[in-house]
Amino acid sequence: MSNKTPLKIHLELGSGQILNKEIGWLSIPSAGKIKVSILEYYEEKKKNKDQILDLQQKKISLHDDLIKDEKKWSDLANKRFNEGGDWQSFVDENGKKISKAQGNLNANIKQGRADYKKNEAALQAKIDALKSDIKKTAKNYESVRWVWQLIGSDRPNLTKESFNEAIVSGIPEMELSFDDFLEGGGAAYLEPFWDGEIPTGKYPNGIIINCLGKKPQILMADWRDAEDNEITKPVKFGSTVYLNVYSEALYGNNIYVQLLDRDKVVRVLSLGFTNADDKLFASDYLNNEIKVEDREEKDIKETKSQFERAITVHSTKKYPKGAKIGKLVEDDGNNKDKKITLIPNVQKCKFPVFIDPFWKISGGDELEIYPEIENGRIPSGKKTLSTAILQVKDSGILVGENISKSNQVVVLSNVETDMNFFHHCKYTYIDAKFRKDDGHIFDINNPNKRFLKKIDYYVVAGDKKEENYTITFEIPDLKTEDCVFEHDPKKDHAFNAILVADKSKFINLNATNTKISFDVKYPKPSRLEGESMIQEKNVKPLHYALSMNSCAVSLPIDLYVYPDVYYELGFKFMTSNPFYVGQTKSYNERKYMGNWGFFDKRTNKNIRKEQTSQRKKNYKNEKQEVGEGKLKYDNFEAFLEYGYNDVKESNLTIDGENPVLSIIDSTMWIINTLGKLSFDKEADEAKAENDKKRPGQVKDRNKKRNKYLASKGKTLSKIPFKVEIGQPTFAGSVKWHYDQSEKNAGEIGTLYEVNFKADPLISIKGSLDLLFVATKIPYVGQALKAITFAADTVGSSDDFWNEIVDFFGGGDDYKIQIDIDYYLDLFIEGEFKIEATALGFHTIDRFRKGKIEPVAEIKVGIECGGSLTAKFGNIYSLEAQFEGKAEAVWQIKNDEETKKLSCKYQGIYATIKSRVEIDGKRTGNDSRTSNKNKSNPEEKKFLLHDGFSYEFKLD
Repeated sequence: MSNKTPLKIHLELGSGQILNKEIGWLSIPSAGKIKVSILEYYEEKKKNKDQILDLQQKKISLHDDLIKDEKKWSDLANKRFNEGGDWQSFVDENGKKISKAQGNLNANIKQGRADYKKNEAALQAKIDALKSDIKKTAKNYESVRWVWQLIGSDRPNLTKESFNEAIVSGIPEMELSFDDFLEGGGAAYLEPFWDGEIPTGKYPNGIIINCLGKKPQILMADWRDAEDNEITKPVKFGSTVYLNVYSEALYGNNIYVQLLDRDKVVRVLSLGFTNADDKLFASDYLNNEIKVEDREEKDIKETKSQFERAITVHSTKKYPKGAKIGKLVEDDGNNKDKKITLIPNVQKCKFPVFIDPFWKISGGDELEIYPEIENGRIPSGKKTLSTAILQVKDSGILVGENISKSNQVVVLSNVETDMNFFHHCKYTYIDAKFRKDDGHIFDINNPNKRFLKKIDYYVVAGDKKEENYTITFEIPDLKTEDCVFEHDPKKDHAFNAILVADKSKFINLNATNTKISFDVKYPKPSRLEGESMIQEKNVKPLHYALSMNSCAVSLPIDLYVYPDVYYELGFKFMTSNPFYVGQTKSYNERKYMGNWGFFDKRTNKNIRKEQTSQRKKNYKNEKQEVGEGKLKYDNFEAFLEYGYNDVKESNLTIDGENPVLSIIDSTMWIINTLGKLSFDKEADEAKAENDKKRPGQVKDRNKKRNKYLASKGKTLSKIPFKVEIGQPTFAGSVKWHYDQSEKNAGEIGTLYEVNFKADPLISIKGSLDLLFVATKIPYVGQALKAITFAADTVGSSDDFWNEIVDFFGGGDDYKIQIDIDYYLDLFIEGEFKIEATALGFHTIDRFRKGKIEPVAEIKVGIECGGSLTAKFGNIYSLEAQFEGKAEAVWQIKNDEETKKLSCKYQGIYATIKSRVEIDGKRTGNDSRTSNKNKSNPEEKKFLLHDGFSYEFKLD
């Protein structure tokens, strides 16, 4: 027999033992004996044993035949003697006088027995030869070694040195003991192999043995140091100790450990009936180099209420009575010195616990910590070990100072308990990618992603030409050797690992045996369809079905594609009055607002006179503050819109049952609350009460105030200057749409984005009338006055003509109107704005961080403008307006992400806007025609000087 031929294993199954031959997985119900042998030896031995049994049966048959013959001869002799034949007597060879019949009988028996001995000896010789052959067969396996070792999450990587020295070489068959300290689901691997060869690590050469056990339970717990010495004295905050949780039939399983602090006061007050013990959270820190006393909450990387840990076997000589223990061979590298050391191993969960000083916040300066264990296999799913107390005090001893400075939240078992994942044909994870790498959507090493029966994967897509809507699924570590269906090409996973249903639905499909990709654009819905999708029941996602297959695991994937629609509700909350307007009488205020939104036009001389009258009142401080210094909001605007691909499609109306109305109600509540903060009513009541109770003081204060303003007015009145303080304008919106989860790959939720602006929160603008200033300059002033006089003369000529029309009774059809106006101002304006952008709430990810950005903006520039209106009855009209501005802008804002204060000079821009509107009309007896030419306002912007920026680091 060639030593290069891998050996095969044979099992003699006991009661309740089941072998899955596809995987080579032996399940035994509880700890016990396992009979194994080398298959080749077993078959040769069985063949010889069968032959021996056959020969032994022949020996028995030979003896039975002898007995039968002797009886037959005896019966025949008796019959002949009784019938009178052979009655003569004679003396036999021994001198005994016998009948002839008896003599014949004896002769037959003698011969028969002689033949029997001869034949029996021949059969025994054959039996002895076969037994010798069995011993010779056993000697053929003198160089056989056995792999017998615990394994983790996959089949072992074996070498020539992977044998177990506790098993003597050359043993072709044996009876192994599987001890109870290995019960729970963990596995061990057994395989015979020729010394010097490499074990195959798979069936039928070897088997994986797994024992679940019949009574999984948590036995006890205690606290020890790194050397397994039990801790009985109080320890100090900042110590690191080891919690040991002892178990039965849970090897390879994960448990959840909740640490609790015994609250003595509550227990005493409630006579022990109330458990108000504080939970102690496991916190993993970003930087363990930071001193414990200097840590803050922002330094925490991850925190959870429970530790997640694995139960395994630990080598130790120190353990409590009642723990499940066994002995394993100490690893010495298999140096073939025939010296082995068996060391005790205990089934338990052992992990370090950092006594976090942050626990003082919830538990105080003295703690009594005990564990509570959760696992789905133990009775009731939970066990509280209230007697396993660790005392913590500031005066305690410091233990394990340099072991750890934080508590790792999750450390999972590396022992696989599910036999399916030991298939040779398998993959261990599925990767997905849509716009970004979503990572593993299935992973056997992640308990949250391994126990899946199917995968529902959700994405949001539109139909933008420039966007990439390709989705990819991949199983890069697929292995298909030893596939169960390797002899059936239609089922062999080497060719059928990825399957799709209804290929006609897949666009730009590209598939291999480990990777598939295709496009998932969602066609733009009609306007009515898009508007109706505001109700989720009207959304119809696209569906694609595929599956990722192997012998170990096969998962169907249902992909659902949702449309990239959005809906936005916005509002603006403002006032039509400024908070304060003050101007000197030398400032010539002009308002040029036309129909198209740039200027207010004066329609007649009466309005001009009214404006002059109002200004005079301001000069006399009769109406200095427009709003009396109160915040009065009288303008509210709201909108609701639908969009696709982040582009607005239409405005929506809202029915009475739509949930959006609740958002509007909430907005109005905020507005009303802000209105109350203005204290309008309270201010009026306080003023009235003050005037009534202290009329003398009020009169004296007003007199002094007016005197002060009058004195200032004399100085300021010579300067054509105006000051405007604007009231805050608040605006905001709520936008909601489907959005991929950032936490959970393949899930979508609804993202609500809230934007809020105070634009501005406060603004101050000062303006200087340059035309007025120019009139004081020699020569320039005279020319400017002449132009002004000419413009006023032309503007007043319509009054003379209209009086003539009135005199002759011509009516309005023959009246004319001519207005000319212009201005030139130097201004400086400062605004402080606050913008909270995209404060998001995701229905899966919860709150997403937005940013609040305060911005200060300063503008310095020149404004100019003018208007010309000429109307000739109902025959012809001409309106022309223009506005020009040149301004330099500085912007200062704080960037939360970079922690920098930036100052940006945006440069000097010139802006020119103009519009001309001409209307020609003719009248007749039976018909009326109109030729009206309107032009939209034109705006042109020019960069006169480039800007620059610089930044200040704030920390």
